[in-house]
Amino acid sequence: MMEAEFSIRGLCFWISDFAAERSCTVTITECIPWRKKGGQALFEINGLEADIESAMSDVRARPEIVSLEVVESSEGRVVGSVAVRELWIIWAIVDCGCFLESAWSSGDNKVYFKVLSGSEGSLPNLIKTISSRGADIEINRIARAVDRPVVTRKQEKVLRLALERGFFDFPRKVTLEELALMSGMSTSTVAETIKRGERNILKSFFEKRR
Repeated sequence: MMEAEFSIRGLCFWISDFAAERSCTVTITECIPWRKKGGQALFEINGLEADIESAMSDVRARPEIVSLEVVESSEGRVVGSVAVRELWIIWAIVDCGCFLESAWSSGDNKVYFKVLSGSEGSLPNLIKTISSRGADIEINRIARAVDRPVVTRKQEKVLRLALERGFFDFPRKVTLEELALMSGMSTSTVAETIKRGERNILKSFFEKRR
């Protein structure tokens, strides 16, 4: 399995415009195809100096945005979910048999992507597909993904606590709110961390069975 990092300049994607206008960093932590040609994503914004509500209203007003929900916010930081009417890049990634690990923009008119290849030839197919659309793509790194941890340290911590306390038992022996108190995180952060950790574990399991 190969891991690649590349950037696309001038991609019509709200995170690059927002990062440039607001001098902040926008990271897509999860993204899946949605409906026929759109995408649904979890995002995190850091370094935001403007009023959060005003900034999010500006994003919601963009024609490609179907919905945007703020899950968590603090000084300079916003975590939320967004549905985009048209997002060809996530469809290209999935159709070519690759997996999006993350995408981000820091205001330089580029969107950076980190992807994992799936089946053999999926990564070259993805690069070819992106180039065929006239996108200005720059390959920054391609390397073999060796001994990559399935989950992050944060995910491991929360998942271990949830398992030991009986969150996955039926009936559950602990609630999300109780796990949040134990871990010192917000309830929404714990819920998101568990969901992402479960997804990473399932993805790793099925990749090995290809």
